[in-house]
Amino acid sequence: MKIIFMSLLFLGLNVESKTFSVMTYNLENFFDTYHDKNKEDYTYLPLKIKKRSRIVKEYCEGLSNPFYRENCLNFDWSNSVYLAKIKNMAKVIASYDSGKGADIVVLQELENKNALKDLITKGLAKKGYRYISLIEGPDRRGIDVAIFAKHKIVSQKYHKVDISDYSSRPTRGILEANLNIGGKLVTVFANHWPSQSNDDLTRLKAAETLLNVAKKKKKSNVVIATGDFNTVDDDEINGLTEHIIPNFYDVEVKGRKLSRYRKTLKGGSHFYKGNWGSLDKIFVYKRSGRFKVNYQDFNILAHKYMLTDIEWEDRSTGDITIYKDVPYRFDPKAKKGFSDHLPVVIKIQI
Repeated sequence: MKIIFMSLLFLGLNVESKTFSVMTYNLENFFDTYHDKNKEDYTYLPLKIKKRSRIVKEYCEGLSNPFYRENCLNFDWSNSVYLAKIKNMAKVIASYDSGKGADIVVLQELENKNALKDLITKGLAKKGYRYISLIEGPDRRGIDVAIFAKHKIVSQKYHKVDISDYSSRPTRGILEANLNIGGKLVTVFANHWPSQSNDDLTRLKAAETLLNVAKKKKKSNVVIATGDFNTVDDDEINGLTEHIIPNFYDVEVKGRKLSRYRKTLKGGSHFYKGNWGSLDKIFVYKRSGRFKVNYQDFNILAHKYMLTDIEWEDRSTGDITIYKDVPYRFDPKAKKGFSDHLPVVIKIQI
């Protein structure tokens, strides 16, 4: 018994340790069927509403990109399509841990609290997700980050990411949720950093904001930062390498070496123009309290039904390439598919 006790202390744990799981998942355009005031959500409305709205028509016709303009004018985000999206996304989320679902789920590209509640009540009603957190941000399309959990969320806070020096469009802030798990305080920061269409400095600003708020959580037993960081290796100024990686454990780095799922892990969580990338991350703050990351449980969920083959044409050469087993994006006409991202999961002991 003495040897066991000493081993647990070495891990920073005690005999009352608690294990919980965390999932992060970009749902790719999870909108409800209603227009949110002052938001540019016109693409994701039922066609019958678009056809009789002068405002929608003027907005859509003003889009310079032909693809986005066509979708905005003629895309039918009907109630049946919306319900199919709910069903499909819930299937993926609930598939984790033999159908139990993760204890804490962090989402990106979710429109509002109404969509969040619909996902839970209409898709995950029996999975024990009693607590939710979503604070509306300034994103012009209306997409936000959200958290729902099986453990009590005792408080929440929104941290603005100010990129006004680099962009005229406001970006999504960082959502903080503090949870009580077995009497321990767990802090989760939900992130969805500016996309690659923005200057690298916008993501550097998001990194600075995240690090600053994480440093203040001195009473938390563990501090987790997760979400879609939209950062690639060739960013000229890389917010992850500058601020996050020196101060947080990147779960994927060690997880790929030790995971029991390593033979089936994809090259990342996101596939774009022939390349896999790890946009979706789970970080654990190094200065947190006593905790242990169960790296053997690191996984990127990629069930066969979540993958498909796609045909890609190089517009400069006309060459056609077939990519196999890449994320199956949601097709509203067929009401099949999921997202252009794959969920990332881990288990942590406190």
